[in-house]
Amino acid sequence: MFNKNSFPSLMTLVGFSVAALFVVFGLYVIFAKQLQSIPKEFRNIFGIIVVGYGLFRTVIIYQKHKQGKESDDEME
Repeated sequence: MFNKNSFPSLMTLVGFSVAALFVVFGLYVIFAKQLQSIPKEFRNIFGIIVVGYGLFRTVIIYQKHKQGKESDDEME
């Protein structure tokens, strides 16, 4: 069912999904009407940090995925 090459690509997919969830959650914190009781400054700071972390994770996962593909190509 799973071979040696499917696990890294599965983990890459999970990593990108989690990073996307961070970005979506950060945008939700910034723009959600349900959170209006929380001070706007706190929501903006927290939301921007969460979005930034999601984008940071996306870049890191992409670099690791690219590096893994390059090392696989060298082994062949």
